[in-house]
Order: sequence, then structure tokens, then C-alpha cells
Amino acid sequence: MKKRILTGLIGGFYIGLATYLGGALFSFTVLGMTLIALFEMDRAVNKRNNFVFKINYITAVIIFSLLMLRIDFNLYMIITFHTVIAGIVYVLHEKTDLRDLSVSFFGFVYIVLLFYHFVIFSTYLHFWLVSAITFSADSFAYIIGSNFGKHKLCPKLSPKKSIEGAVGGIMGAITVSLVVNALLLKEPVSFIIVIALIGSIISIFGDLLASKIKREFSIKDYSGILPGHGGILDRFDSVLLMTPVTYYLVMILLF
Repeated sequence: MKKRILTGLIGGFYIGLATYLGGALFSFTVLGMTLIALFEMDRAVNKRNNFVFKINYITAVIIFSLLMLRIDFNLYMIITFHTVIAGIVYVLHEKTDLRDLSVSFFGFVYIVLLFYHFVIFSTYLHFWLVSAITFSADSFAYIIGSNFGKHKLCPKLSPKKSIEGAVGGIMGAITVSLVVNALLLKEPVSFIIVIALIGSIISIFGDLLASKIKREFSIKDYSGILPGHGGILDRFDSVLLMTPVTYYLVMILLF
């Protein structure tokens, strides 16, 4: 528990500082997280060398380097070339099969593209909603679930999660988001409630998605890089799905 708390405090401080300073530091930080997450996914699901998966690392470096250098680029063009190159490798590399190709595409979309949204969203003040929703949803879900949880939410994937905890997490996320809005954003209350409600629900599915992958491949944690928390995918599983959804909700509802 002490390791978990210490890691959370140090990691939270650094992420908060990088978010506040923004720019190249934040892009570099997210690139590091992306590369580690790719390695964790690669090691978890590929029981043999998946040659085509390595293209994900190269594409991630290209995308985040362009972001750090503030060079305009067409993301769809990069995705297209990534797909074409992956297809060519699939044809030319005899040991690469369709499963390898499918896992590679999933890794690219799930990790590289979703982490990419962290950077493009961080240029908006509303990015702090991500931290508000994530921290409060996790904290309130744990507190309410530990004390009042009786009905299992998804026992096969996450035995410790309860419906009561999930509801508590959602209500906590809405409450904290409203506080952040009152102090910082000054947006219509109804919009913030919708964003926090949907974002917190999506964060639950993000956690369960990562849990299902771990269960399918019989692993406890993706890695041990974060003492007390596991790997990057263990710690950022809920926020991975939630950040892009929150970003697009903000763009649709508030801009």
C-alpha cells in the first residue's frame, strides 16, 4: 500500500506538472507512456515474435515527434501509410499471419491513437476534466465499494468491482467535475454533468477492457514499472478510453 501511495503521489505530481507546462514536455511524456504501453501489450499478447507489431513503435515516434516539434501533419495520411506498410510486411514476412496483423492494428488504435488524444486535448483547459473524472471516479468507487459494495459489477473480469462502487464513482466524478468547473472552466452546469456522466461510465469499460485482455492471456499485471500499480496499461486503462470520448464531447457540446 505504501508503494502504491508513494508511486501515485510522485506520478501524479509529475503528470500534473507536465500537463501544466504542456508543450514538448507533455508530448515527450505521453510518447514515453505510449512506447512502454506498446511494449506491455506486445509482451502480453504475442507469445512469439510479432514482426509487424514493431511498426507501431516507429509510427508512435513519428507522430509524437511531429507534435513535439509543432509540425503540422495529416494524421489520416500517417494512418494510411501505417496500414499500407503493415500490409506489405504481412505479405513479405512469411511467419507473420493474420492474427499478428490484427493484434498489431488493435495495438496501434488502442494505444497509439488513444494516447495521441491526450496531447491534442491538453491544449485545452478542459483537459483538467480528465484528471477530475479519473481521480474522483476511482477514489469514490473504491471508498463506496469497500464499505457498501454487495452486488458484483462484472465478477468474471473484475471480482472486486461492485455496482454500488460504480454508482459512487460516477456520482463522485460528477461532483468533483462540477467543482473544477466552478473554479476553473465556468461552463454550463448541464454540459459538465453530461460529460462527467458519460466519461465516468466509459472509464469503467476502459478498466474492464484491460482486465479482459489480462484474463484472456493469463497475466496479473502488464508490467511492474509502477510499484504498487503494475504497468502503464494497468494504471491508465480507464483513462485511455475516457480521454478521447471526453475530448469529443467537449468539442461537440462546448465549442
